[in-house]
Amino acid sequence: MKARYMKNTMVWSLMFLVAVTTVNAQGPLINAKPKKGTGEHSESFKSFTFNGSWCWFSDPRAVYYEGKHKRTYSGWIDNYGNITVGFYDHETKQINTHIVRKNLEIDDHDNPSILFDEEGKLLIFFNRHGYGDSPHPHPLYLIKSENPEDISKWTKVKSLFLNDEKDKVSDKTSFTHTYTNPIRLKAENGRIYLFWRGVDGKPGYSHSDDNGESWTKGQILLMPDPIYAFRRPYTKVYSNGDNKIHFTFTDGHPRNEKGNSIYYTYYQNGAFYKANGILIKKITDLPLKPEELDIVYDAKKGGAKAWNWDIAEDEKGNPVLAYARFPTDEKHIYYYAKWTGKEWLNRDLINSGGWFPQTPEGKKEPEPNYSGGINIDHENTNELYLSVKRDSIFEIEKWTTKNDGRSWKAEFITKGSEKDNVRPFAVRGAKEGNPLQVVWMQNTKYLNYSHASWTKTHWADRFHSSIKMDLPSPAITDPLAPKQIIDVMRQTADWQFANPYDLKRLLEWHWGTYFIGIQALYELTQEDRYKQEMINIGEYAGWKPEDNIFYADQLTITANWAWLYGQQKDPEIIRYSKWAMDIHLATRRAYMADVSFANNPYFVEWWTWCDALFMAPPSFARMSKETGEKKYLDYMDKMYWITTDYLYSNEDSLMFRDDRFIKQRSESGKKIFWARGNGWVIAGLARILDLMPNDFPTREKYERLYKEMAGRILELQGVDGLWRVSLLDPDYHDKGEVSGSAFFAYALAWGVNRGLIDTKHRQKVEKAWTALCDNVNDNGRLGNVQPEGIDPRKFTPDNWHVYGTGAFLLAGSEMYKMVTSDNKP
Repeated sequence: MKARYMKNTMVWSLMFLVAVTTVNAQGPLINAKPKKGTGEHSESFKSFTFNGSWCWFSDPRAVYYEGKHKRTYSGWIDNYGNITVGFYDHETKQINTHIVRKNLEIDDHDNPSILFDEEGKLLIFFNRHGYGDSPHPHPLYLIKSENPEDISKWTKVKSLFLNDEKDKVSDKTSFTHTYTNPIRLKAENGRIYLFWRGVDGKPGYSHSDDNGESWTKGQILLMPDPIYAFRRPYTKVYSNGDNKIHFTFTDGHPRNEKGNSIYYTYYQNGAFYKANGILIKKITDLPLKPEELDIVYDAKKGGAKAWNWDIAEDEKGNPVLAYARFPTDEKHIYYYAKWTGKEWLNRDLINSGGWFPQTPEGKKEPEPNYSGGINIDHENTNELYLSVKRDSIFEIEKWTTKNDGRSWKAEFITKGSEKDNVRPFAVRGAKEGNPLQVVWMQNTKYLNYSHASWTKTHWADRFHSSIKMDLPSPAITDPLAPKQIIDVMRQTADWQFANPYDLKRLLEWHWGTYFIGIQALYELTQEDRYKQEMINIGEYAGWKPEDNIFYADQLTITANWAWLYGQQKDPEIIRYSKWAMDIHLATRRAYMADVSFANNPYFVEWWTWCDALFMAPPSFARMSKETGEKKYLDYMDKMYWITTDYLYSNEDSLMFRDDRFIKQRSESGKKIFWARGNGWVIAGLARILDLMPNDFPTREKYERLYKEMAGRILELQGVDGLWRVSLLDPDYHDKGEVSGSAFFAYALAWGVNRGLIDTKHRQKVEKAWTALCDNVNDNGRLGNVQPEGIDPRKFTPDNWHVYGTGAFLLAGSEMYKMVTSDNKP
């Protein structure tokens, strides 16, 4: 992170004045002159989660709550269908997450909304979108935290079947419950109102007077003319929490409504009113009709359909709205509407640049009205957060007005990003001075909101988004400081999850190596989001390794699952892994082993290459440790030394990659010892020794091999702290290679921490770690990683891979232990 060592704080001050009635179709507004050096690319911000998405019709999505702790809470759905709640602790800087419902469905319409009770306990509401694969409608769901400000323990999920059968309009009437918007009113003795999309798609509501324990039967809130089945007005709701609830509605979905208008009403003391206070009707006389409400924007007169995005209340108690108009599906113009006390003002802001879903080439976009999004700061309604397409990428901007929207001062929050940043949400309760003001989605992939049969979206093409916070990732100015080691580990792990390597190979050695590093990070931080992502992948795979179980590389993932078994104590996690290993034990005998690589048609069925010593042996050792069954360690021990005795060079204290390299020489006549290959070996040794009982009969033999290799590797370290890709021929590519160096740093730090390496070498290990951190860029990406291969190959700073990040995380975990221990020379 050399580029960040000299950087102190995030630059926020890109500002310009814009005239609100001027719209420029693709560029910045009139007279906008962005200053140089302002704004930051979105990947330089902290991630609340590297796997989360949300819609904009269930709110609030993020809330600041200050009681015993100072925390921002948020909720989302991940791309495995898990409903997740998390918090960012403003004092410890830690992020904790908890899944409140597993495997609901993969659909971002299901994101949770958050409500606190008077004790500080969380009430989390969520839903399924539509019927899914069931012929029966699904309920709304409610779950409560058992303790104030705590997300670790929860009551049983309540299923709320609130739609009333008497409201059906035909035998085909939909009874789905979609979107959740809870409101609590102090003036009504803490009554909770819950709003959702219900019978036949119409806005519905219910209330509870016992903190969510029981609910009234649902009622339809708004009934438009039944022009077509499932005509569904979209609803946004806000309350000051005291005595008033504000609403904005549409006629329906803009895809179906050419004249989709924007309406307003508010509720107070048992009745609904227009903005000027004129009574519309009492709550006992529902439903409302669109023609009875304030028309904030009349699409029939305006000539463009619209969609509501947000509603708030200003300091005078007047409503403020944000919405988008669509003169065409390619032109999305944001509007700011405000009731002055006498009239509605509508201010056009900017053409945001069209829809954000990444429409496949040659396909028609099914959601052409999915704007980047606009959101009001509910603590200061003169401030907006917008997602605007700039230079082909959607960026997050903050706009501020002091004159009811006639002119605006704007600043970029994100700029120069590589990924779209959409659906911003101003954190509720985050007053001026709170360092965390806004959260948003950063899309790695977003083709469609759902992976479901009706969307025809393949599992591999499901949405993949991060939830970002407007908190800059900390600059790494002291890579040897314990806190900074954790910081850089988090940054690289989060970047890697957000920028995945081939997801079709999730169970192969590349990812398996990364997950071993993630285990190490979790053991340091205890942040559930890291462990949960590994569980997600295991559950998706049914805890089954790839078919070729004799191929050592395919066993890498089983070490991860054995570790998870040790955490979860669920036998299903290791059932197939044990089966695969038991087949090894039943069919593979030492006398049968053929570890030659060249001209061996069965080379993949034995450990014929040095990489295999990282992949398979530690997996058997881990299974032995977690199950207490010594047979796995005994098998590993026999097979390990057959390969090692064949490929290890006693003369050089290094390992040949395979037997093709024993006599092969480089162009300069040097023996070819591949850095990452030897990294695999010595890192695998450290893992095995960590898992092996101290009294295991051959442990001393492993320790001796480790010491020999470690001594030689220390001698070969470059002056920059890293190792060259060809260990004995550094001139082949005289540049530090990161993946092999990370494995070396891990193994050497491990040795210092275990007393197998003299502490006088600690400075060399620290130098290696510092040099590794220099290869982490501002995004958190680890570069200068040699691509996949079997021998020394050239690489560039832009080369990265998941196995390199996994090795880096392993190194970081041992560095943290080193700098927090007394192992000083």
